[in-house]
Amino acid sequence: MPAADNQWSRRGLLRSGLGCGLGAGLGLGLGASVGLACGRSAAAAAPEQVLAEARSQYNHVRVAERGSVRTMYFVGDNGMQYIESRVDRAYPASLDLDYTRTMMAGFLLQPKPRRLLMLGLGGGGMSNYLSGRMPGLEIDAVDIDPEVVRLAQTYFDVPAADPRYRCHVDDARLFVERSTAQWDMIMLDAFRGVFVPYHLKTVEFYRAVLARLAPQGVVVANLHNATRMYPHDRETLAAAFPARYSFVSEGGNQTTLVASAEPQRRGVYHVRDNARAAQPSFDFDLMGLAARLYLRRDWDAADILRDDFKPDELRAASERHNETCVKGCRYGL
Repeated sequence: MPAADNQWSRRGLLRSGLGCGLGAGLGLGLGASVGLACGRSAAAAAPEQVLAEARSQYNHVRVAERGSVRTMYFVGDNGMQYIESRVDRAYPASLDLDYTRTMMAGFLLQPKPRRLLMLGLGGGGMSNYLSGRMPGLEIDAVDIDPEVVRLAQTYFDVPAADPRYRCHVDDARLFVERSTAQWDMIMLDAFRGVFVPYHLKTVEFYRAVLARLAPQGVVVANLHNATRMYPHDRETLAAAFPARYSFVSEGGNQTTLVASAEPQRRGVYHVRDNARAAQPSFDFDLMGLAARLYLRRDWDAADILRDDFKPDELRAASERHNETCVKGCRYGL
């Protein structure tokens, strides 16, 4: 298969041609979303034009464009292209990918955040969207790869010097552990290709994230619900966060988990009220998203993921896990 057609999304599979459908789980590590990504402009007859390409110690990054659709890819050693971010430049103020719209479920539990931490910048799709639609929102976006940040600023309109929208080149775990700030919403989307580094998946990491939440703050995590790691992730998140809310994606193969420190779980009417309150800031139906809240347990019992290193070994462990992810992120399970 030509490399140009060999394109997988780290959260969803992009396929040429009209129409889209449900993806099948491929047994990859947690969070890898490999279902079909159904965007407004996925289908196009013209060949894709490569605009830029860069290699770093972390990634082989490619930016390409077909028609009005611009995509940031991570390219694997086998030539497979994983969609890191995508924007339809004919609709720059909209979210083009299913999973990004589903991750807005955080606003159904915290409709008026003042400070947002985005762990994993990519092409800045979600952070750009929220920055444009919520003028008072302060954003800190963290990405380990300086080339990703550079290309996002060059080709995806991520600002390079905006005091309200700050980009940090850092490992997400190290950034969180070092910080003393608090955020009203923390979005977890730090993928390496289709994988999340192990030190960003453990109960110790989630507890560090919990400590950085403001009162009534929420954490929003993107999970693929058909992988072998999904049960481990659900059990690990449950060990860290008292309250958890599951929202299924439009395609059905992804779950956005919204978690908080509140000991009392909020009811469905509270979620709907927040959807109405937040709706003016969004260009898609938040009540429809609220209707995709589900209560069933869709995973089997599994071991909680724990750090495989001592606290004073965090920096060395983060380097090891970031490198391991390039080779497959087997997680030792």
